[in-house]
Amino acid sequence: MGCQINPRSRAKGNSVLHRVRDAGFTLIELLIAVAIMAILAVGVSLSAARGPQERSDLALFREQFNSTQALAIAGGQSRGVQVSPRGLQMAQRTAAGWQVSDRVLRWRGRVSLRVPFGTEPGGRDTPDLVFLATGQVTEFDIVFADRGRVESCHSDGWTGLICDAD
Repeated sequence: MGCQINPRSRAKGNSVLHRVRDAGFTLIELLIAVAIMAILAVGVSLSAARGPQERSDLALFREQFNSTQALAIAGGQSRGVQVSPRGLQMAQRTAAGWQVSDRVLRWRGRVSLRVPFGTEPGGRDTPDLVFLATGQVTEFDIVFADRGRVESCHSDGWTGLICDAD
């Protein structure tokens, strides 16, 4: 009894082998899947790195100080910042007087502003800090206290903003 190979069974064997090869993924399909996963991983890592950024009160004040001063100089028109225990508000000088924004940028911690005697802005509606088109600003000291950290900034009116965190 010898073993005989049936030509049809050989054909079946090839089709089975052919079906096994078709059951996997091609190299292109794998490369596309890896590329998609890499793009998604980069997107997730970038959004996680940014996260919910909480700005400190000092960072908020510094940003508003610099932008208000730049607007005053570029626009050739006085600008102001009103500082309160709740937050700060931007102000603009118009022919009718000072227009204070309704929008309040709230503090996270406690903030106190001190303007030396004799350098306070004049008038009842004048903001706490006045920025002139010349670059000069009201002289002041400001202290930020949040979560046990105390930071401060000051300006003599000419040299810009100087903070102890610098």
